[in-house]
Amino acid sequence: MNQGFFIQHPRQYLLAQVFFWGSYLLMNIVFVSAWSNLSGFALGIFAGLSLLLGITSHGLRALYHRYHQNCSFLQISVHLLWLLPLSALLVQLVLHALIYGVLQIAPAQAAGIQPVSVGSFIGYSINTMIMLMLWSILYLLRSELKKRRETEIAHWRDQARLREIELQFLRSQINSHFLFNSLNNVRALILEDPLAARQGLADLATLLRGLLQAEAKLTVPLREELDWVRGYLALETLQFEQRLQYEFSIDDSLLDAQVPPLLVQTLVENAIKHGIAGRRNGGLLSLRAQRLNNSEWQLEVENPAAELPALHQGNGIGLANARERLAMAFGTHATLDLQLGATVIARACLPC
Repeated sequence: MNQGFFIQHPRQYLLAQVFFWGSYLLMNIVFVSAWSNLSGFALGIFAGLSLLLGITSHGLRALYHRYHQNCSFLQISVHLLWLLPLSALLVQLVLHALIYGVLQIAPAQAAGIQPVSVGSFIGYSINTMIMLMLWSILYLLRSELKKRRETEIAHWRDQARLREIELQFLRSQINSHFLFNSLNNVRALILEDPLAARQGLADLATLLRGLLQAEAKLTVPLREELDWVRGYLALETLQFEQRLQYEFSIDDSLLDAQVPPLLVQTLVENAIKHGIAGRRNGGLLSLRAQRLNNSEWQLEVENPAAELPALHQGNGIGLANARERLAMAFGTHATLDLQLGATVIARACLPC
């Protein structure tokens, strides 16, 4: 057999054919041996029958792949109602023609072989049809399971692509939001303090370079997030000056913990925009990361409430975006809640 045959007919299929029809041959030999002496001629008949059945089942498989692979199981079953009896009759006709030929050429080899009657021919044909039916059912069940598995894999692959598109949209949304806010801060300083504006642009360029490198990542280490947050706070300090103060309390063992890109920056930006910016004297922003147990850690961003509390409802794009990115990265294993009071705490629980 050439290489193309093996490509078209995988090894598993060939082994299944040999095993199934080989087992049928062995079963016939055992039954005949139990009732009478097995002659060489009878052994040849059984071997020829198994070979003919293997060729026939292979032909049925070829028909299935050419015409009925996209049909339903019920449609295929209807076609098999006439195809299997016809195939069984053809197998028996060919087999009996071979037997007749051997009897004419070497009648001595067929000693003890009973003459074929119409009843025995019908019985042999029914037996052959039953074996072809059993083979067809097993093959179709395997094919249907394989198609369902491939359909399920394709479904989840499409879902993964959809989630990646959604994630790219969320990233572009938060990145553009961050960029516009930072540019507005720098623009406000151009006339008041050109040197500070130049420094702000340099910090912004550094931040954007890091953000572009993380664009294709689902998560990044917390240490990278903290570097971006420090750069972002440096830009915000250009605008708020002494009104913005901040402190970090980070468990060093969590610096390699994974977070979605810009998650911490989003929470910090939300705290400044809806909290500190709404106070005449500004306030202190606290960023904390601590381990809760071996499987979970907690990130908190705390800020004083705005003097107009209605500004801090937590329904903005930033928090909704952060929740979506947490869900995409960790599913139901991560949460983000907002605690309102004298101070506002954005609290995210993430898996280690």
